[in-house]
Amino acid sequence: MRRLFGILLYVIAGFFFYTVSVLSFINDSPAELNKWWFVLGFTIPALVTLCGGLALNGFRKWKRVTGIILLTSSGFTAFIVFTFACLMTNPEFLRMARPEAIALFSDYSSGALAILCFGILGSLLLKLHHTDEK
Repeated sequence: MRRLFGILLYVIAGFFFYTVSVLSFINDSPAELNKWWFVLGFTIPALVTLCGGLALNGFRKWKRVTGIILLTSSGFTAFIVFTFACLMTNPEFLRMARPEAIALFSDYSSGALAILCFGILGSLLLKLHHTDEK
């Protein structure tokens, strides 16, 4: 039962890391809000649930588990961004979407940086786990 609850916490942590990546795409100027408070607000529960899941499983293979969670959340975010980019090529979608909604998620540099950081960190953790196993 402890292991099942730990896996559930891993899934929740992955969702929060995905949300952090998506929130990195928010552009501050149209909504006049500070996105980094939102990013921090979702990073804290991501780290808490990740640590909770690791603690329930005795911190065994923590590099592997953390690497998989970071890599899958960055991969899923990249897939969603690619899907959105494909939708943007459809004129019918552009007619239906409000320009304000499209402009809200237009900070591509920080969004791409978040995806890259999570992906690289996840890959490094998996590689470190692999070298530790030898």
